[in-house]
Amino acid sequence: MKRPLQPSAPTAGPLFAVAAVTLIAATYGLARLGYGLFLPAFSASFKLTPAVGGLLSSGASVIYCVSAGLGFAYAPRRPRLMTILAGSTAALGSAGIAAATSTGFFAAAVLLAGMGAGFASPALVELVQRNTKPFRAARRQSVVNSGTGFGVVAAGLLALLLGSSWRLAWVLIAVIAVAGMVGVLLGDVSRGRGSAGGTGGTGGAGGTAGAGGNDDGGRHQRGESRQRGLGLGALKWPLAAAFIYGIGCAAVWVYGRTLLEDQGGMPVALSAGAWIALGVGGAAAVLTAPWLARHSIRLTWPVTVLATAAATGVMALAPGSTGISFATAALFGLAYTAATSVLIIWATATASSSAAGTSALFISLILGQAAGAALTGALIEVSGFGLAFAVSAAACGVSAAGAIVRTRNLGRSEDDGLRTARSEATS
Repeated sequence: MKRPLQPSAPTAGPLFAVAAVTLIAATYGLARLGYGLFLPAFSASFKLTPAVGGLLSSGASVIYCVSAGLGFAYAPRRPRLMTILAGSTAALGSAGIAAATSTGFFAAAVLLAGMGAGFASPALVELVQRNTKPFRAARRQSVVNSGTGFGVVAAGLLALLLGSSWRLAWVLIAVIAVAGMVGVLLGDVSRGRGSAGGTGGTGGAGGTAGAGGNDDGGRHQRGESRQRGLGLGALKWPLAAAFIYGIGCAAVWVYGRTLLEDQGGMPVALSAGAWIALGVGGAAAVLTAPWLARHSIRLTWPVTVLATAAATGVMALAPGSTGISFATAALFGLAYTAATSVLIIWATATASSSAAGTSALFISLILGQAAGAALTGALIEVSGFGLAFAVSAAACGVSAAGAIVRTRNLGRSEDDGLRTARSEATS
């Protein structure tokens, strides 16, 4: 009797998807990751020492975790509010960077800009679930998540074209953040129904169907979520995998350009080009969305994480080769972005709330990156880049192996959750 309610579930059009990709690009690839690309120009303007620059980067990671924690708590019920916070903090922070005249003001603006990414992921995970047919949700999540790569490409191009006019570049970043936020809000066809019936808390793909979340598929999936457990307890294995992966991928994110310039002898412009290649690889991860949606986590996680390990190791072996460096940077961007898409799918299949679960996994990932940055830096000082990057690649291998053992020995609940959602959607 309740099946006829399913067709009434809202489905957003192309504007929503494009705007969501834009907002991720602005908050992650530009406002957050763009800091490192513009650090040489910032250092010249504000007399930043390497230590101060590093502290600001660490502070931005902490602030990210704070905003992601707020997203964990509120995105399942208030995703539009979290979207507004994502766009506005990224835009205001970027505008503050452009207008800064003192080091203190600049530092505060950097921290504010970094908050946007933490709000964006849980908000958009929830809104994608509400605005997408269940059997297409996993694919669209991966498409939206690829926005990071587009943002990194844009940041690299801005750094190359407007390096000396960096204030103008950050004004443009602020404009892009506002445009993405407004587009998401306008494209959201589920507004006004969000918290009714607790749709935001269902997690999984079935959380959007029906006016009050009363469809049989949604009820079945909520039952599956309760069987898997609520809260962080159900995420302990994905949390561990994300944290260890964060340790492993930190080397390239934090010290990749230093490796290419110091060990490989690349000029600054060429190393920035390698980061554009990294961004292109991340953007190309949109092409992996159908594959990620079709295959099990026990396959997609090891493949993407081991690809990250390979890119990390090979980059350290031949930093002086332009071709190899560009190719490994592109592979790293592709693998990293695809792996973070797997984390979103994993949260959807495992946690009772996909938005809250995504926040938790991304916080674990960023904390792992913070720990990995410290570990890699210490190893570089003691033993050089080769051993440090080898240890990072090994950490990725541990994350992949642990996930394989977990799914082999303790069941298939994560994959079964996604399979159930797809079968319910197509029945």
